[in-house]
Amino acid sequence: MKFKEFVLSTTATSALLFTTLGFGNIVSAEEKISTEDHILNFILEKNPGLEKEELLKDINNIVINEKKSKKEILEQIQSELKSQEENTNKGEFTTLGNNKGTKIIGNSKKGNIYYTNADTWGLNHGHVGMYFKKTHIVESVPKLGVRSISAKKRKVEKGAVVKSIKVATKKKNAAVDWGKGRIKKDGYSYNFATNRTTGHYGSKNCSKLIWSAFKLKAKIDIDKNGGLGVYPRDVRDSGYTKLVRKVK
Repeated sequence: MKFKEFVLSTTATSALLFTTLGFGNIVSAEEKISTEDHILNFILEKNPGLEKEELLKDINNIVINEKKSKKEILEQIQSELKSQEENTNKGEFTTLGNNKGTKIIGNSKKGNIYYTNADTWGLNHGHVGMYFKKTHIVESVPKLGVRSISAKKRKVEKGAVVKSIKVATKKKNAAVDWGKGRIKKDGYSYNFATNRTTGHYGSKNCSKLIWSAFKLKAKIDIDKNGGLGVYPRDVRDSGYTKLVRKVK
């Protein structure tokens, strides 16, 4: 047998052996890096305003704390984001946090929350706020951070809902008061992807504000699925919430 034929035969035999033994799907280091970069770019695309360095720092911390691989964390974030996409109600949302809806949310009881569809450059994350008194809402919005706004001026989309939180009044009031206390103190963060894993104080988005308030002061977790990111719809659909009214 000639040397060239021997090499070709050996290569083919090795490939067959690896496939037979179940190693047919071996992924090279280069392919793994490419896959991780692809997922990372998808996450950043769906979280406009979120810096790559900030996201990677959070992911590295999660890898250490949860003892999972970077790829596992990236895939979990990607899965959560795709779930958000699947639940998008197209045609009924405006820019995240902007007061440009077609309806007025109106007054409600202290401690209630509201949800409206809202878009971040293509992904309908939704938006949530919390009544700190009957006539006023505390919420976190881009550029301004945690702020208060009159419920009679808060515009929302058709289909927005007001929901109560099923927890003792004392605990509910403590959560609301904590949220109110963040007004003008905490800025805005575009990080929905890993916001469950970041600190309760400092920059935060709308769902993190409400989640932190009830997690810290009412000792309940109002994130429906308990993933790495708590999104507005996770708060809206939590088992701790009960529908009060829907905006028609």
